[in-house]
Amino acid sequence: MKYVESKGLNISTFSLGTVQLGMNYGLGEFTQKPEKSYAYKLLDKAVELGVNVLDTADNYGDSESVIGEWLLTKKKEDRPLIVTKFGHPLDFSSDENLKKNIIEHADASIKRLNIDKIDLLMAHSTDEYLKNPKVFTDALFTLKDQGKISLTGISAYSRHDYKMLAKTGFDAVQIPINVFDWGKIEDGGIDALAESGMTVYARSVFLQGLVFMKPEELDEGMSFCKKPLQRYLDICREWNTSPAVLAMSFVLSLPGISSVVLGCQRIEQVENNCELISQVQKLNVEQLNLLRKEFSSIDPRVINPSTWSNNAWKKDKK
Repeated sequence: MKYVESKGLNISTFSLGTVQLGMNYGLGEFTQKPEKSYAYKLLDKAVELGVNVLDTADNYGDSESVIGEWLLTKKKEDRPLIVTKFGHPLDFSSDENLKKNIIEHADASIKRLNIDKIDLLMAHSTDEYLKNPKVFTDALFTLKDQGKISLTGISAYSRHDYKMLAKTGFDAVQIPINVFDWGKIEDGGIDALAESGMTVYARSVFLQGLVFMKPEELDEGMSFCKKPLQRYLDICREWNTSPAVLAMSFVLSLPGISSVVLGCQRIEQVENNCELISQVQKLNVEQLNLLRKEFSSIDPRVINPSTWSNNAWKKDKK
């Protein structure tokens, strides 16, 4: 496993996303939440292979509770870092009620997780944060002062202003980024986050599995994805690498990106992702420039899954 030092912590470049352990989630064959006994084995395998960050949230079904019960079987010194997020529903009726509500969310997460302190607590919604930044900031730093959390953070989407987020004073941020999404690279947002010193967690690096598909398998409702996808696969062949390795290498070659959040429902996925991390190579300037040339001006619908047809692929994924 590869690691990055950030905010005094040694973070694995693969953070295990655990929404799948708390609720039915995703598309395709493996959408059913696993039994607790299997979830525990999956978590054991991740830690055994060097993963030391678990990503969860208070609205990921019973993910926090599953992790909390699993943590009871571990020595305190052996437990991984816990990143969790709080969000809807929040009480915006007054500043006092909002701050109290955020603190209550944190207290409830601590109880479910069976820990004394959350390593990193993130606001799950930048949109909600923007309704009252002052109180969100005050609440998070109050929790830090009280010793209930170690680090503060926020989760965002590519529609948000990363330069603004870089000025929040928070310790960390989680963002979507992939090889087809150049908007926040081009406008300096990624650089701003890197320069701020925030720990940056990346998600959606495979763009909901698009990089693994073949153009001819795409539904006609996604015809706008065919040309860039074909070019991406051509580059993989030209560079003698796999779509997964290139997707991961691209993200981890960007300035400031510390760890990639990957959700897993099966132990084999954990093993495959750990192997994938070992194959990641830092892309050089020439390679990054080629990818920029090919994908920085593609149809914006490609990076917006909400525009994709419901029946995205002609063939069932096996």
